Amino acid sequence: MIHLQRQKWAIGKVTIRSIVCWITIYMTAFFPLATLASVYRCPDASGAVLFQQMPCAEGVELELDVRATEWITTPESKPDKRKTQARKRPRQKSQLARESARQEKACWKARQRIEKIEWALRKGYKPARGERLRQQRREQQDYLRQFCR
Repeated sequence: MIHLQRQKWAIGKVTIRSIVCWITIYMTAFFPLATLASVYRCPDASGAVLFQQMPCAEGVELELDVRATEWITTPESKPDKRKTQARKRPRQKSQLARESARQEKACWKARQRIEKIEWALRKGYKPARGERLRQQRREQQDYLRQFCR
């Protein structure tokens, strides 16, 4: 029963799509209003020029061909150095801020490692482990002296 309902619904979708497709084709074939549009240039009573889609009342009209337009490409110019530098400045500032934050995080981690090593040294250790812990602490302290404030 459910299978039949799904199949019926699928047929309905195909039918609706085909109806919409045929309506679209019919509308574009029999109502080409956009292709028949004209623009008329009519003189006003005061001598001004009016542009309208209806023919002029006096019979004096000049039809314009709006399809005959040309695109003129602008010559390639060099970008203004000030504008390019102004665009680069915020990037440089944000990049410096990210680098600074990254460095601060690395320093914080080094300090945390030193604290962990000192805790392990206070807790007690075997001689070989003690040597390794002191060596790691020296390395972390050297890093802090070199890269951190």
